[in-house]
Amino acid sequence: MSLYYDLYPGADIQQTGEEQPLYPRVVAKGTIEKEEFLEHVSRFCHLNKSVLAGAMDAFQSELKELLANGWNVSLGDIGYFSLSLEGPKVMSKEEVRAYSIDLKNINFRVNKTFKKEVRSQMKLERKTSLTRPEASKYTLEECRKMLEEFLKNHPFITREVYCRLTENKKERALKELNTFIEAGVLERHGAGRTVIYMLKQPI
Repeated sequence: MSLYYDLYPGADIQQTGEEQPLYPRVVAKGTIEKEEFLEHVSRFCHLNKSVLAGAMDAFQSELKELLANGWNVSLGDIGYFSLSLEGPKVMSKEEVRAYSIDLKNINFRVNKTFKKEVRSQMKLERKTSLTRPEASKYTLEECRKMLEEFLKNHPFITREVYCRLTENKKERALKELNTFIEAGVLERHGAGRTVIYMLKQPI
């Protein structure tokens, strides 16, 4: 089996109208959900799927508890989880109280050995994406203005709300939100389904 890729132009952040260089990106075949993943593992190791599901739930519960209590958690050759925090910008430790500190992100750093093994199994094949981002109804600058206007009256925005605001589909919306992060306009907070985007505060 092959890993499909296609080439996409980079974002024209400055709106110069000039042709942008192309970058490779995976053309995903879809998403393997939990049940299907457990089915794959069950066939591989000959364990009952319900046993694996219980183990995964226990793993998730224990991982949350350990992270919440200040532990980094290693998954052996896969990688490890850790937390990052955020708080007000201060010059003195005395200015900070626990209530002003919050979770910034749950980080996962893949092990070099795991990354190397994935790379060794990759068989790349060029394939035009069937889900290539469609042309947006609005320019990137127009989307940015709508976003900033929205965030004047709301503390944050989600990807779903941004899709409705700009009439963009999921893939293009994520690409534009990431572009705004790279440009220093937005900050991303949370992980998974709880990701929100806020205006980046000046230092």
